[in-house]
Amino acid sequence: MTPAAFDALSAGEQPAFHGQDQPGLIEFHRCSGLVAVSASAVGGGSVLYTAVTLPAPPEVFASGWPRGLDADTLATYYDRVARMISPTPLLHSLPRTTALEELGTRIGASATRLPLSMNWPDEPSKLDRRPPANGVFSELAAWIRGGHAARKRTLAETYLLQAEAAGAAIRPLHEVTAIIPAADGYEIRYRSFRDGQWSEGLVAAPRVILAAGALGTTRLLLHCRDAIKTLPNLSHALGTRFHTNGDFGALLVEPQPALTLDAGPPVTAWLDFWPTRRLFVMETGLIPYDTGSLTGLLNPAKWLRGLRLTPAKHCIWSFGIMGLEANPGELRLTRRGKLIHRRDSRRSEDYRRRMMTTLAELAAAANAKLLTPPALIARLLPVTVHPLGGAPMADSPDHGVVNSYGEAFGHPGLYVADAAIVPTPTAVPPSMTVAALAERIADHLFRGL
Repeated sequence: MTPAAFDALSAGEQPAFHGQDQPGLIEFHRCSGLVAVSASAVGGGSVLYTAVTLPAPPEVFASGWPRGLDADTLATYYDRVARMISPTPLLHSLPRTTALEELGTRIGASATRLPLSMNWPDEPSKLDRRPPANGVFSELAAWIRGGHAARKRTLAETYLLQAEAAGAAIRPLHEVTAIIPAADGYEIRYRSFRDGQWSEGLVAAPRVILAAGALGTTRLLLHCRDAIKTLPNLSHALGTRFHTNGDFGALLVEPQPALTLDAGPPVTAWLDFWPTRRLFVMETGLIPYDTGSLTGLLNPAKWLRGLRLTPAKHCIWSFGIMGLEANPGELRLTRRGKLIHRRDSRRSEDYRRRMMTTLAELAAAANAKLLTPPALIARLLPVTVHPLGGAPMADSPDHGVVNSYGEAFGHPGLYVADAAIVPTPTAVPPSMTVAALAERIADHLFRGL
């Protein structure tokens, strides 16, 4: 996404949502048994993520990972990512950040200002200014870019920029449709979108490194193994150990003291419940709302019966929850090539109780109304913005699809270097862990040349 493309998105001239014949930035994966949100643009998930950049807690690696792969092993690669991404916490205190810290004190949880991959404004006071209400698309574009006064750094400004400088060719609007073993490596079939039309193409390479995200990579590999049968030796573990990272969303309506909109980043801080409940509650910004027109980003009064909002009411405060929900699901393809997701929802009940108890405590401390998805829907149709696994790494093909360096069992030279290989929840935004694993895989490949 270029600045011009974001301007077009803000004006409603650029498609926001990805479709089969209309490429867009945000892709909704509406699978049977799952709803997931991912990015579809150069820079991948970094275009859509909240810029929170931090390593997974060491306890995450206690089980489920290949031998020798833990927080200590990844420390060097976490450091490399930090040097590239340069995350820094919010230094200028915003009212919602201070309010969250006060709420944490009330309920006995520590508040952490999170490291963000962000370009901050030259004048910190710009973060305080209430932005004008410019409509749905303008607010959406601002949220995605990092706020009205700050700009997050995407992979297009870091890793991909360096890759281009080293001679890499980046081809937007290209989609791989098949990977086929060849005598000297692999042939990759793809289709490209131009002038409203799709056309097909073919390239060859001695090695292939997939990084299409947990859902995109898993879907492609399942298609190649089961539908067109070009990769028959892929492990039977393909599609397994898929995790939602404990993702959940909640709204606090009319929190006290009253908060006003600001121009800061979507996320500034979270409440740390890791020591006792193995989860985190992250504020994701204040939601502007309208009074009946289409000028607001979200008005729950339109879809939640009984709630009435007027300009005299307070803001709605949104939160994202993540944690160690150790309840893996499985992805499979139907005969029509559609992804389906299955998991035993009963195994998530303990995590759900911990999460709902925490949110109720937070709402009581804020003297706010708590709004969450209905329990039945949340159980049967989990929603995730951090899909993980599907092609998990392991010590053998009995338990995973790739080894600890991302190379596929049964298909030498075929690598995966994205969230699909993460075998457990990370319990935090996974971008830094995924990048650290990719750094480790790149290091391995470089040493083998």
